[in-house]
Amino acid sequence: MISLRLCAFARDFSRKGAKPQRNFSKHMKPILRKIDTGTNYSFSIREDIFPFLYNHWHYHPEAELTVIRKGKGTRLVGDSMERFADGDLILLGANIPHLWRGDDIYFKKTPGLRMEAIAIHFTEECFGQQFLSLPELKSVKELLIKARKGLKITGATKQLIIEKMERIVKAKEVIRITLLLEMLYIIASSKNYRLLASSGFTKSYDVSNTDRINEIYTYTFNNFQEKISIKKIASVASISQHSFCRYFKKRTLKTYWQFLQEVRLGYACKLLIENDMSIAQVCYESGFNNLSNFNRYFKALIKKTPLQYGKEFGRKNHG
Repeated sequence: MISLRLCAFARDFSRKGAKPQRNFSKHMKPILRKIDTGTNYSFSIREDIFPFLYNHWHYHPEAELTVIRKGKGTRLVGDSMERFADGDLILLGANIPHLWRGDDIYFKKTPGLRMEAIAIHFTEECFGQQFLSLPELKSVKELLIKARKGLKITGATKQLIIEKMERIVKAKEVIRITLLLEMLYIIASSKNYRLLASSGFTKSYDVSNTDRINEIYTYTFNNFQEKISIKKIASVASISQHSFCRYFKKRTLKTYWQFLQEVRLGYACKLLIENDMSIAQVCYESGFNNLSNFNRYFKALIKKTPLQYGKEFGRKNHG
């Protein structure tokens, strides 16, 4: 299920006020993204410096190692939904759907504001069909299997990998290969990472049938502050209400109401940290219409009250 590990990443939020993004295309289609390695290389190394990153729910057969140099927003990997910020380092295995959704401010054409990332894409066979079967590469092969759920790399391992990613951007010829293998081996030998997507998601997800779930995600992220009925969201997905409930539960391992509450609570946590708003204001701004329900849902998911959460992150909060 989509997990909002909010306490772990909330410190990475900016302190400036923000509103939810409305800049996704209303007709965003999940795609099989084609990765161009170039004619002289066996894998791709890309340095992205843009107003915002590639903001489509997509997948590809290549594994991906990405570091966010600069930028803040929401990262989706399979059924995991978390905030990301500067220094976010993620290893993704083949065909796991994902996106990095920048905060609204990146879409406002603010002078000098941009997102930066380094992304490495490589197939498991890029060095030869049997290369990963070599006994010396057993740990790397096992790592790439784990990475099919997505891995968030942390601690000293993260710092070491980021340094090498900055080097590989400028590397040529065989140095590119040795640096990539060295990074994968370092991660495989480390315990400084955690899985993102659940086992249930990766076992059941069908990458060939993602259009409908993508439309549901897009509509929800663009409208979660408003009232959303099952009738409305089912019409967005172009299926009946009964079929929608079964479809969403099968695809995400949770009900739509659970998903919607998680999206709203994620935004509530953002407001509690970034704004000097009352708990009631946060409640209604996040899409809830009942303060007692908001407090109950918040404590059930975040494991503390909204007031406790706000105080933990050093803000002045009004009850």
